[in-house]
Amino acid sequence: QVGFGAEVEASRGCPYNCSFCAKIDFRDAYRRRNHEAVVAEIDRLIAQGVGYIYFIDEIFLPQKALLEALVDRDVKFGVQTRIDLWKPELLELLGAAGCVSIEAGLESLTVEGRAMLAKRCRLGTEELAALLVDARRHVPFVQANLIGVVEDDPALVEHWRTHLIDHGVWANEPVPLYPYPSSPSYRELWGEPDDLAWERAHDHYLASFQKFSDIQERRPRPLAELEATCCGH
Repeated sequence: QVGFGAEVEASRGCPYNCSFCAKIDFRDAYRRRNHEAVVAEIDRLIAQGVGYIYFIDEIFLPQKALLEALVDRDVKFGVQTRIDLWKPELLELLGAAGCVSIEAGLESLTVEGRAMLAKRCRLGTEELAALLVDARRHVPFVQANLIGVVEDDPALVEHWRTHLIDHGVWANEPVPLYPYPSSPSYRELWGEPDDLAWERAHDHYLASFQKFSDIQERRPRPLAELEATCCGH
């Protein structure tokens, strides 16, 4: 019996500027909440019957003090993070603290692809894969999120996907890059977003790709078509 679930925010914003992320106008600068305030909030939630927490931080950076505090509390939690920011001893602490789910933004399985996405990642693919596999030793579910990048060799991507999956880490088939309005990718193509930004981005997305996801069988429809159907235009 896990109990109720709740969301907690230990930080806001992100210190990175990946090309696909639409954080610029909304949750840009990284800042952490006061440690004591976060722990007190978690304690109140536990007292109300919460047994699972999802940290909704844009990026859950290693916070040793918070993890050490969670070790002593009867609560499970999930995070979204970058695996290259963690060391083996902190991954072990993450598992001991109660983490049951890691969504790791890997995005590309090649150095060239990560550079194109402006990931600012200093580790090689082999090192990243080793950290993901190590994380899986301590955390029941670990996912490596992948984005389709033209620089990536499909055979190499499939090699590393198979390696990760064989070691218990879920790695999706790379999904196409969606140029979200306000992301650097959008601004590079069209400049500042305007009132037609979503329609423009969506039309570009549909025109650029034939396959979208290994869990999505049907082709998305144009926004104008969907809006006409639901809004009576």
